[in-house]
Amino acid sequence: MIWTALAVACMALSSLSTGMTMVSLRRSWDLHVSSVRWLFFLFFLYLWLWSSARVLYLLWVSFYPIETSTADFSSSSSNESEVVYDRYSSMGIYTVLQLEETHDGFATALLCLGDAALFAVALWVFPLTFELSNIAAKSMDRGVEKERKQIRFYAWTVHGLVAVYAAVETTLAIAYQGYTQYTQRCLLSVYFVQFFSFVYMIWLIIRLKIRGRKYENIQGQFVTSPVYQRLKRIMVVYALFSLQFQLASVVMYASSDDEDKLLDFISVNLLVYHLSGLALAVTTMCSQACVLNMCRSCLPDDIEAQVQTRFMQGGDLLSPRDTQVLMESAEPPLVNPVFVFTDIESSSALWAMGDGLVMQRATEIHDNILRASLMKYRGYEITTAGDAFQLAFHTVREAVEYCLDVQLQLLVANWPKELHGMLPATRKQRAGHRLIFGGLRVRMGIHDAVEADGALILDVHAVTGKMIYTGASEVIANEIGDLGDGGQILVTKRVADWLVMYEDLVAIDFIVDRVGEYAIPQIKAKLEVYQVLPEVLSGRKKMFSSTLKKRRATTASSLYSIASSNRSRLSSNAGQLPIPLPLPEQQRRRLSRAQLLPPTDPVAGGLSRFGRVQRSFLRIDHGSFYTRATSM
Repeated sequence: MIWTALAVACMALSSLSTGMTMVSLRRSWDLHVSSVRWLFFLFFLYLWLWSSARVLYLLWVSFYPIETSTADFSSSSSNESEVVYDRYSSMGIYTVLQLEETHDGFATALLCLGDAALFAVALWVFPLTFELSNIAAKSMDRGVEKERKQIRFYAWTVHGLVAVYAAVETTLAIAYQGYTQYTQRCLLSVYFVQFFSFVYMIWLIIRLKIRGRKYENIQGQFVTSPVYQRLKRIMVVYALFSLQFQLASVVMYASSDDEDKLLDFISVNLLVYHLSGLALAVTTMCSQACVLNMCRSCLPDDIEAQVQTRFMQGGDLLSPRDTQVLMESAEPPLVNPVFVFTDIESSSALWAMGDGLVMQRATEIHDNILRASLMKYRGYEITTAGDAFQLAFHTVREAVEYCLDVQLQLLVANWPKELHGMLPATRKQRAGHRLIFGGLRVRMGIHDAVEADGALILDVHAVTGKMIYTGASEVIANEIGDLGDGGQILVTKRVADWLVMYEDLVAIDFIVDRVGEYAIPQIKAKLEVYQVLPEVLSGRKKMFSSTLKKRRATTASSLYSIASSNRSRLSSNAGQLPIPLPLPEQQRRRLSRAQLLPPTDPVAGGLSRFGRVQRSFLRIDHGSFYTRATSM
């Protein structure tokens, strides 16, 4: 009876842990706003029902042994009956695949209930893993209303299938007066469903890895995707605790002649299988640092140090190859970076509409799309200023492909329905039958830094550790980013010339058109400006303004004074440029950027209480020297 006692203990632990997890999820989550939350809750609910039904069955047959018969032992002799009972005891509950008949009514009811719950667990794995992979791939959900609609679809579909399964198995149990070989086949079908769910899970994980969604950009740094980690851990637990027993059970069921040789093996697998609920509960809800502390005495020092490092980093340890790829992706470009500045058209007006919740949801979608594409193109997030992004890339090709790709993603994103038509800037528009505008419209500006623009000063922010770029090239990129209409990509002449010369190197088909000239007084520069569009969105050209004008007021943080080799000109001109008053939209941008600027040290005798501070940065390149005038 030792195996049965161990089986009861293991299954009781699984029942307790899954029940506590289910209650915890119900208390801490609003289940009806996210299909993933709702699916997790239902998954653990049915896992608890299955483990509880099996525990009750084990306790019932331990106190009230039931009469059984097997295919191998049809004789009624006492010795053979004892062998049957020993086999039953050693295999515990899962001799149900070996028993030919069980006519005990209560035991049959518990078995059928457990089988139906296990079938539900197997079915819930499909939508749960799909939704997790969907979040990992898109970094967003559908919105509350669409999530609730999806929840209703899953509820009707899965519960309908479970009801059909339960009805079929119950009918067979009633017709043949107990748990017989016919109901066993129903349980066998559940094992096959679980096996296919495992294969489906593996396929989703491989697809995420191939598509580069194994990592996410969080605050400008690439880390292992938490959703990817969760999906991978569920797969590992499923393989170690469930799949191995199901395969062994099916093999034993198919080869009854050799089952005696597999008896001890299947018994050990049984105990591991009984712990599957506990393992899933720990993986989902428990503090992994707490689990590590409990298991500290069992781990070698080197393994413990590696795991501790993983917890501190907030992601899985990376292989040397993955580490090299991520380092190249996350490192800021130091030589001739290509700047991309973006902003949302009419964002101030959109934030003022209603309570701002629609714009909040839309901005989350916008931010997720822009950040999710950075790793693919080795982009570096310098900072965000309100809803504007300041990015740097290593090459012109990567910067342009990033902008083209993001514009296409923004067009087909699942924007809140309330957003469409709130303002002209969010109205859906078509060119013929093709949709060319939908959702938020984002203007983008691209400029490449070269020595001809002057020195580019690089500084590391004292708090965030992010790279900050200062110089005429950054000013030009900022200005170009301010000129366009929503949905327009503007570039300077060097970028346009490169695109014309190396058109075949860009993966996304595009068109380039000259827009005009624009002067930047603060650096005494006149620029030729071009626009770049995905070829499939060429219909947008008719919608864009034909004149270049700033869509925002210039801020103090983007004003620079330029000096020639004559230092007297620097001292007489620096910091004296007029600063126009910012618009409401720009006030958020100014505040966000000011918070990221490194603190300046006071200079004795040179500052009033609310005066200006000029800070010079480390000079990286040769050429003219720039200083930044900031309002404190």
